[in-house]
Amino acid sequence: MKHPVSEDLRLLVGFSEGSGSNIVARMISPTLSEVLNQTVTVERVEGENGARCVERLVRAAPDGRTLAIAAQTQIVGTLLHKQRYDPLVDFAPVAVFAKWPMVLAVSNTLAVASVSEFIMLAQSQPKKLTYASSAIGGAPHLAGVLFSAMAGIDMRLRVYAETNTLYTDLADGRIAATFNNIMSALPLARAGKVRMLAVTGLARSPMAPEVPTVDEAALARYEVVNWLGVVAPASTPAAIITRINAAIARTVETPNVRNTLLAHGMQPVIAAPEAFATHMRAEIERWGKFINANRAAFADVQ
Repeated sequence: MKHPVSEDLRLLVGFSEGSGSNIVARMISPTLSEVLNQTVTVERVEGENGARCVERLVRAAPDGRTLAIAAQTQIVGTLLHKQRYDPLVDFAPVAVFAKWPMVLAVSNTLAVASVSEFIMLAQSQPKKLTYASSAIGGAPHLAGVLFSAMAGIDMRLRVYAETNTLYTDLADGRIAATFNNIMSALPLARAGKVRMLAVTGLARSPMAPEVPTVDEAALARYEVVNWLGVVAPASTPAAIITRINAAIARTVETPNVRNTLLAHGMQPVIAAPEAFATHMRAEIERWGKFINANRAAFADVQ
């Protein structure tokens, strides 16, 4: 498949070297380059919770040569902090290509072995337990607030720029819990440094089938699923969007990329641009209602 322009394609990423966005971007870019017959260069544009990356994208020419990995925090995060962009106006959704549940992992320094025991501990120590997230408005953050609201507990939020530091502090007991990628928690769980209590999706993870879902363990209908997609500047011609979407679909379908995503606990997804647009609107609607109904829980990030 030949891309409609001959110049290199830049794939912008708004988060650190160890972030899921950056890891996945570098995971798919070699195969995407082959499919497009065009060099794809991953470029990190960090800062302001992913907003600088998006602003760079918005200013780019709508010619298909500049794309960005879109994470949930860059979409839903606009509901918590006023940004200089509107994801429903300034983006052209290209494809959502990976979804995955997270895991509630707690420090092994806590004397809890189940979700119910963790909830009881938090209820006995209001505002004492700290949970960690790598970004404001991202799935780990929202998972923690939703969990707290449904369980009737009050935990403090601590934001980490680096996931490695987050897990070091979790293992050492400096923070109590995190909602994060199961593959990040699994090695520490096997080493006995953290305990995985539950998965945030409605189905158990094949990576750790012995770990129950939050829904079955304690909180009925609890569900938070993380995702990554690719977006282009608004006004990018539909023909270009369609071609890149098809290239991403072919990339995700290749055994190497598919197996690598699965090995990282992610479910490969193939969806049309219109489906991604619908997904973005649904995410904003769902979390907008939740945030408006639970403003006090987000007071520390206002």
